[in-house]
Parts: sequence; C-alpha cells; structure tokens
Amino acid sequence: KSRALEAEQWFQRATELAPNDPTVFKHFGQFLTELERHAEAAAQFVRAVELAPSQYDLVLSAATALRHAGNKERAEHFYRRAAELKPQEARSHLNLGAMLHLNGKFVEAASCYREALRLQPDDVTTLTNLHKLYNLLGKRGAT
Repeated sequence: KSRALEAEQWFQRATELAPNDPTVFKHFGQFLTELERHAEAAAQFVRAVELAPSQYDLVLSAATALRHAGNKERAEHFYRRAAELKPQEARSHLNLGAMLHLNGKFVEAASCYREALRLQPDDVTTLTNLHKLYNLLGKRGAT
C-alpha cells in the first residue's frame, strides 16, 4: 500500500513539473486505473486529451475510464470523438455503438454496429451486440 502511495506522490509531482505533457497524465491515469480508481483515472485521461485532442489512444482511454466510473454521457462523448478520429476503425464504431446501446439510444447504436460490421464483417462481438439490440427493439415493438 505504501508503494502505491509513494508512486501516486511521484505522479502528482510529475504533473506539477510537466503540466503540459499529455504523457504524464496518461501514465497517471493508467496507474489509477490499475488501482480501480476510475473517476480519478478519467480526470487524468481527460486532461491528457485536453493537451492532445487528436491522440486516439488518449480519447479512447478517457472514454473507457469514464464508462468504468459510471459517467455514461461523458463516455459517449469521448467514444464519439474516437470514432471521428478513426472512422475506418471498426472498433471505434463498436465502442460507440455499445455506449449508445447502454445509454438507450438504440437507433443510433444500431447504425454504429452496422458501420462496424461494414468495416469488419465477421466481428463476433459486433454481431452479438447487434443481435441483442434487435431482440430488445423487437420486445419493445420498435423496428
């Protein structure tokens, strides 16, 4: 426990010494994620994205940390940004679709899943998610 506290103090110091270096915030976020301190990790990743808004991996890390922290609306925002940064990446559309699915935005989620399948037709996760979504929509009487 004391080693984690010491490491956290070093990360805090690093953010003071290099307040404009997104890598510092990225590594601090990764450290906090390992400790399952997702809200704090999300704050570090969001700061990294503010410093380097076009870095896909940072945007994706922010989205994932926000999702784990239970901040679904903000997570959706960052997953959307990730899909904008890498529109040819099937995983981007899958992630956004899954977040929209969780947020109850079913029509848009289905559209994202279909785009992911267009880019990567055999992806089992996307096929499974789309199937679950269609089942859910069918039970609600929507098509």
